[in-house]
Amino acid sequence: MKLERIRSQFRRIDRSRYPEIESYSWDDLYGHGDAMAPGGLYLATKMVASLDVKPGDTVLDLACGKGETSIYLVSEFGARVVAVDLWISATELGDKFRARGCHDQIVALQIDVNRDLPFAEDWFDAIFCMQAFHSFGGSAEFVRYLLLHLREGGRLCIAGSCFSDEFAPNTLPEVYRQADDWDTEYSRYHSPPWWRELFERCELVDVLECSELEDGLVMWEDEFLYRGERA
Repeated sequence: MKLERIRSQFRRIDRSRYPEIESYSWDDLYGHGDAMAPGGLYLATKMVASLDVKPGDTVLDLACGKGETSIYLVSEFGARVVAVDLWISATELGDKFRARGCHDQIVALQIDVNRDLPFAEDWFDAIFCMQAFHSFGGSAEFVRYLLLHLREGGRLCIAGSCFSDEFAPNTLPEVYRQADDWDTEYSRYHSPPWWRELFERCELVDVLECSELEDGLVMWEDEFLYRGERA
């Protein structure tokens, strides 16, 4: 009953605010339950709008997961995509891209980007990273290393879970300390001002926008309603 009371207060995303994916089903938006991150293609749509992707652009989908965002970049924007992930094999991704009819526009790689990025400098028109950038350590050194592969005038867009404000560990409410994997995952989340300061410190990019999404919380609630208790 408690779960049902919580669920009854959660909101669905206003589909009219996302005309680009209005024809998508709820399953399509969340990768048919295939472990897609909160926000699903709603979040991806906002990100791609910031990237200004054009047909033929080469995009790095960094930490692509099961590859739904890569497919979206190809099918909706005609991009050429390099889909990179550490945990999902290139074979699994390649099979999925072939089954979805876009394997000729996506290269799948399974690599640890902290160790080596096997790309030429100034290679990508855009770099896209959804719900994963915090896992790379949040250092200016990594950002500089990544940006070597982005062409002059290219765009980088990251989006993921964040805190509204930074916090001191000793002020964290006990309920959060009981969450699974707090130390390894949530401790890497930061606030938008923290991320802005990091990118400005790199002195290689103009920060065009760094803020919380207006409907970010609704994305989490919508994803919970889709996934149910699995979320």
